[in-house]
Amino acid sequence: MFLEIVLLLVSCLLYMYYVITKQFGFFKDIGVPFSTPSFPFGSSSCKKMFLGQIPLMAVDEEMVKNEFPKEKVFGFFILGQPNFMINDEDLAKRVLIKDFDYFVDRRTFDTYDTFTKAFLTNLSGTEWKQMRSLMSGVFTSGKLKLMANHIDKVGKNFEKYVSIQAREGNEIDMKVAGGLMTLDSIASAGFGIEVDSFAEPDNTFRKMALTLVGAPGYRSSFENLKIFFLAILPKLGKFLKITFLNKVATSFFSDIISKTYKRRMETGEKRNDIIDVLVEELKSSNKNKSQTYESDFEKDAAIDTSGFKDIKDIGYDEETLLIANALLFFFAGFETTSTGISIICHKLAIFPDLQEKVYNEINDIIGDCKDVSFEQLQEMKYMDMFISECCRYQTIIPALERKCVKDYVVPGTDIIIPKGRYVKVYTKDISNSEDNFKRAKEFDPENFAPENNPNKFGMMIFGQGPRNCIGMRYALLTIKMTIVYLLRKHRVLRSGKTTDVLVPDIKNFNVFKDGVFMKFEKRF
Repeated sequence: MFLEIVLLLVSCLLYMYYVITKQFGFFKDIGVPFSTPSFPFGSSSCKKMFLGQIPLMAVDEEMVKNEFPKEKVFGFFILGQPNFMINDEDLAKRVLIKDFDYFVDRRTFDTYDTFTKAFLTNLSGTEWKQMRSLMSGVFTSGKLKLMANHIDKVGKNFEKYVSIQAREGNEIDMKVAGGLMTLDSIASAGFGIEVDSFAEPDNTFRKMALTLVGAPGYRSSFENLKIFFLAILPKLGKFLKITFLNKVATSFFSDIISKTYKRRMETGEKRNDIIDVLVEELKSSNKNKSQTYESDFEKDAAIDTSGFKDIKDIGYDEETLLIANALLFFFAGFETTSTGISIICHKLAIFPDLQEKVYNEINDIIGDCKDVSFEQLQEMKYMDMFISECCRYQTIIPALERKCVKDYVVPGTDIIIPKGRYVKVYTKDISNSEDNFKRAKEFDPENFAPENNPNKFGMMIFGQGPRNCIGMRYALLTIKMTIVYLLRKHRVLRSGKTTDVLVPDIKNFNVFKDGVFMKFEKRF
């Protein structure tokens, strides 16, 4: 029996070795420079990441800076999968915008879970185009204006929380505080649920939310391995019925959304939240709609919607599409928005003179108004510049990934990216280029002043092109409301735990190594 077990283990190891190493000659055969791989992790920077030596977000930068600083195109391996890396601004524009038809898809997770499969981000080809077209109608300025009052109520709770922390002199981790604000905003504006996580941080909704997104203390190391497994061996993952999201948390939220949806269908109740808007868009998806663009960012994201049929023709019923994309709205928006809030608050504390400029604009526009309106937030141009500079200067995601859907000849070269291969576009150097921003090496909101001609393509935090972040406007609405209710009566101060530089945590890329601590002080 012992011998049989040993033989089985050896056979499994040999098979794994074959699967991982069989493509190691891919880039050599096509004449593309590449980062040398080794079994089992792949290229050296990927190996360091898997061994816990560098954070996930440092993998791309290490290859670009240490191995191929002058190569526009090179290759690397993650486990046994060959990937291309683009490190050139003109090529980046082609992949993300100009030649988008070659790079329509992103990495998908073909899991056993019905809702994950219906995520907008997990759809491809025509199915994705149909759903993207529908979801674009959810986040227009007109729809967000209707949702703003829900977020405003949460902002008032946040202001009370800040007042208590200021009075007691507490040091607060703004990743946690930003998470409370983001969570309650999504609960109200997204799910139609009124909670006050500032007063009751241990409520069931928050616990399930943190479980869903895998927040620190709610995520096992197995979760990371599961995601990599699904990405590299999707068919086996589906066969083993491995799900992308936590089953308990998914069941909790899908049940809430389903009951809310059915109740509103029966009663006609409306709150003008994400559920209402999604239902409205689903019901009108087969109607021809004229496309309008509120910015160049949106114009670059436009897709041809001619000839589209009803969205339900992709094979999902209305309720499934509603639950899936409400879950995605939560999953994708929670950590990213709370991280953005923490970065912005860190810069407010580090640069008190700039904080006062933001405050003065808030005071000039809001004045003695008790409520904060959507229109007032749109007037805050300096705040817009400050937020954009925080996102540019503190790059969170240094590269964007796309999937090549048909053979692509890289312009100016004889390199062919074959259909089915993944391409990463390194964007950090674009955001830090002095050709794109007047004082690119320094933190200066004036980098985004119109008179300084900022390069719109240099702002990468929300992606670029048709696959950009569709919830950008909602995220900015939440962030701006947070800043208003934080600063209108209080100052953000450095504390004993405030670090000069925010360093990503190796174990969890959604948090910073030493936290984002600060204190609050009452203004008057």
